[in-house]
Amino acid sequence: MSEHRSFPKPTPRLQDRVQQRREAMRAWLECCRVVDARDKWICRCCGRKVRKTLTVCSERLEHHHLHGRRVAPERRYDPRAVITVCLECHGRLTRHEIAIVGEDATGLLGVIE
Repeated sequence: MSEHRSFPKPTPRLQDRVQQRREAMRAWLECCRVVDARDKWICRCCGRKVRKTLTVCSERLEHHHLHGRRVAPERRYDPRAVITVCLECHGRLTRHEIAIVGEDATGLLGVIE
């Protein structure tokens, strides 16, 4: 007769991935909450008042990472590495039509077109 050992049943990997995604989403939402409060719902590039909406309009709130998420994964959920921008400026930042120049404790110092 074989000896039966009582090991704890391993957690399926799917449950681990789901838990990791939930934790990542919580961290991202907390980062967004801090950034929104800091930037007071104003685009850091053009100064436009932004709002949270699902419609595609120029005053739509977007969050832009100052450092690429793959380049600096340790700063992915760091509010100091994220700024609030409007949809229009976010598109221009993503296409590298404008660039962010410098940053300090209070935030953005300038934008180059």
